[in-house]
Amino acid sequence: MTNAELGQVGARLALDLVAIAILVYGVYLPRHRRMDLAVAYALFNLGLFLALSVIMRGDVTLGVGLGLFAVLSMVRLRSETYSNRELAYFFVALAIALVTAVDAGSFPFAAGLTAIALLGAWAVDHPRVSRRTRRLEVTLEMVFKDQEAMRRHLEERLDAEVLETWPLEIDYVRETTRAAVRYAAGPHASSMSEEAFDATVAAPRH
Repeated sequence: MTNAELGQVGARLALDLVAIAILVYGVYLPRHRRMDLAVAYALFNLGLFLALSVIMRGDVTLGVGLGLFAVLSMVRLRSETYSNRELAYFFVALAIALVTAVDAGSFPFAAGLTAIALLGAWAVDHPRVSRRTRRLEVTLEMVFKDQEAMRRHLEERLDAEVLETWPLEIDYVRETTRAAVRYAAGPHASSMSEEAFDATVAAPRH
């Protein structure tokens, strides 16, 4: 690899690092305050950038590259189910790595596409456009016949509008349901105590 190529990779890496820092620590973390996902977004972005940089310069075969993406498609971090909003940030982190690593145009072109991605994430998830919500993981001492019944039960317990809920684990022997819920962070929701639930396994997350 020539000095010119090294300089180009270094410039694109710097662009990627600046962009993912803005996305994760300037947009996502102040609004949602999930440090675990912030670290996951940043490291996934960096790892994907490095892998793509190697693949694009022909140091590995196409088969190895396709195998890498096959592995990535199977890695879903099954320890937790992600909401659509969290997956959207994950996709933007992936797109930034792709745009900055793949030499599909000039450096200003890559910088422009990256800026568009950041501006879109900032605007679409802005508190004035998207309602402020909180995320909670709970264990309820019952099994629900459907998701709508669980949503109504959680709305009654929270005294708040439930925007999204999904089961994480159902135990038919002990008749318990572990679920994640995202609800509107209004005055009642902000003062909701853990005693309002049968059992709480995680504190509210913004």
